[in-house]
Amino acid sequence: MIILKEVTKDGYDFFTGVPDSGLKSFIKEIHKSEFEHVPATNEGQAIGIAVGAELVGMKSCVYLQNSGLGNIINPLTSLCIPHGIYPFLVIGHRHTLPQHKVMGEVDEDILKLIGYENYLIVRGDNNVD
Repeated sequence: MIILKEVTKDGYDFFTGVPDSGLKSFIKEIHKSEFEHVPATNEGQAIGIAVGAELVGMKSCVYLQNSGLGNIINPLTSLCIPHGIYPFLVIGHRHTLPQHKVMGEVDEDILKLIGYENYLIVRGDNNVD
């Protein structure tokens, strides 16, 4: 998948996150690669893992679906931003199903509101098979 190639070209060498079917190809490529990868049980945990990797000198990337964005706002605003640690977020965008509609309409606005700029939103239909 081209996303992994671009992310690693930018020096990211540590991956963590919560599986998302829309990012399935990206996650499979991570698994097949030689890069460090630690799956997380929730998005907030993924941010904590990514910060730990950054503190030991790695450059971290966190993958998640946008419906999990609400779970990382506090870790981003109270842990990452105050300490200048900005893991790259790869966010699978879901927006048409009722349970994803609201977050799908405001995900990018939320990131802009908190001043977080290090992300990529991977757009698609509902990113489900």
